[in-house]
Amino acid sequence: MRILILEDDTEFSELLQMDLEGSGHQVDLCETGTEAFDKLEDAPYDLLIADIYIWREGSVRTDGGLLVTGRMSALRLSDKTDPRAAMKIIVMSGAVSRPGQSHILEVAATMGADAVLAKPFSSDDLHRTINRLMPDQAS
Repeated sequence: MRILILEDDTEFSELLQMDLEGSGHQVDLCETGTEAFDKLEDAPYDLLIADIYIWREGSVRTDGGLLVTGRMSALRLSDKTDPRAAMKIIVMSGAVSRPGQSHILEVAATMGADAVLAKPFSSDDLHRTINRLMPDQAS
């Protein structure tokens, strides 16, 4: 399975990459929504795992997982023949414990995420979520 990970924390994204590649998946990494869109234009992916918030220079940027999820949801509605419309999306965030952020994963789900994960999550949680979304390509 081809997986794209959108995550600004390089160490965390590399841990996810090693885990998923160890299960036989091909994994690419990106740090911004713009970079994710570029990669999605170049080649089809089966799964996008996206962090909701992307931090740069100490502040949150709008170029994160919510933006990508919203655009992919719009694509699913407008062009079901586009191969990206079939791509599953898992949105993750560690911000759910911050004031005013407890519902952010619910927002992501209403915007088109197929599944959500609150950080920190275990490798088992990630694999169970992937297997639930894509039982034919179980890891």
